[in-house]
Amino acid sequence: MKSYAVICTFLVVFFAALIPFNLAAQSSVSPEVADRLVDIKKCIAHLEKTGNLVRVKSEVDPELELAGIAKKYEGKKCILFEKVKGKNFPVFIGLLWNREIIGDLFNAPKEKVPFVIGAAIGAWRKDKSALASRVLEKGPANEVILTKDFNLYDLPVPVHALEDGGPYLDSSVVVVNDPETGIPNISIHRIMITGKDRATFLIDPGRHLGAYLDIMEKQGKPLQVTINNGISLAPWLVSAIPGQGPGKMGIANHIVGRPIDFIKAQTVNVPAFAEAQFVIEAEILPNVREPEGPFAEVTGYYAQRENRWVMQVKAITHQRNPVFHSLLSGQEVWNAVGLTAEAKIFVTVKKEVPDLKAVYLPPGGCGFYGAVIQLEKSKEGVQDKAIHETFKAFSSLQWVVAVDSDVNIYDAVDVEWAFTTRFNAKKGFIILKDDPGHILNPMVEGGLVTKIGVDATAPFPRTSAFERVKFKEVNLKDFVIQE
Repeated sequence: MKSYAVICTFLVVFFAALIPFNLAAQSSVSPEVADRLVDIKKCIAHLEKTGNLVRVKSEVDPELELAGIAKKYEGKKCILFEKVKGKNFPVFIGLLWNREIIGDLFNAPKEKVPFVIGAAIGAWRKDKSALASRVLEKGPANEVILTKDFNLYDLPVPVHALEDGGPYLDSSVVVVNDPETGIPNISIHRIMITGKDRATFLIDPGRHLGAYLDIMEKQGKPLQVTINNGISLAPWLVSAIPGQGPGKMGIANHIVGRPIDFIKAQTVNVPAFAEAQFVIEAEILPNVREPEGPFAEVTGYYAQRENRWVMQVKAITHQRNPVFHSLLSGQEVWNAVGLTAEAKIFVTVKKEVPDLKAVYLPPGGCGFYGAVIQLEKSKEGVQDKAIHETFKAFSSLQWVVAVDSDVNIYDAVDVEWAFTTRFNAKKGFIILKDDPGHILNPMVEGGLVTKIGVDATAPFPRTSAFERVKFKEVNLKDFVIQE
């Protein structure tokens, strides 16, 4: 999700009334919560226990039919497809398309989930050596080892949209070692299966994986990776945090308050997640490009078919009774990016603009391209700085709207009201011409796009003309009301 394509690669996030969160504090989640944030089977068990799981018991075709059913449930309960035609493993989908459910999995209000991630970022920055991951010899992810006679087509990898170029791994986390330091980095990329042991994939510009591959291609050597499917929320979400590089695993560990273990791979010198459902061990071939795409992307458009990077698979390992994890491009990707980008933006911009109260990347902006920021203005002009800092913190953004703390940033009508009654295009319009954009957006040309910032805040100090109408707070339980 990042290429969030894949994710390829997001939730009603914070309210103005939120109590300030200690961004340097370590996670205090219970062992039970930590377990389900690391082990996707325990996550699924919790979803069923809380009534947030739908089981599809009929046999479904992984080509188009599975995703077609999933689309009917998008934004609602998660789905477990128990019988997938021609495959031996079930498919789980929908983990990220409902912010209420994500909040429940974190045992936190949905509005505070980005603050949980932000706190982990703060804790990791404070002590980068704490809670370091271990690399074990064995774990659940290598209970079954296939170094010969494996076939990628045996996996229940769906073909999602009508024009997709083939079956796609769109929610699997790629682990790669920095060639210079050996430190593992994690990220998500869309990966199209093209043969029983071969796949093509996309790398967005500016990604660490691309930089590592450049180093190896100059040497004419392959870059080894593990592709990890089904690793649950904490490491999965953290893999989507923009610009954190090798620090992502430390942040994931701080979310759950303990190290998330790796295991040694069988054929490559790169670790894999111990709790992954499936691990695909592969090498990215140097200076080889083959066709990849089309793919239904986060924007709601198809990414076009082009020659892209190639992986040669060397082994597959998995748990004894694994569950394959997939996602549907759309609300799942918007939430995944939104959650992590909101946390990153808040932590980063808050340092420069203490007046910042909350950040929300709404679904209409695809969780990537638009942001609403909420301010408690202490002086006039702070909103302009906040807008500029927000663009700097997340370069994929194409528009940013600044509103006051009396505006509910999660209510599109309230934001439109602020735009209508507090925005003056003569002095509240910021234009950034030819700024770097995100390649998946079709409006980005040559890597550049013009961005806009909108000041929809009331003048400071607030005059009576900008005082909002208020009503008395009442408790409906105090009244006899028949509906």
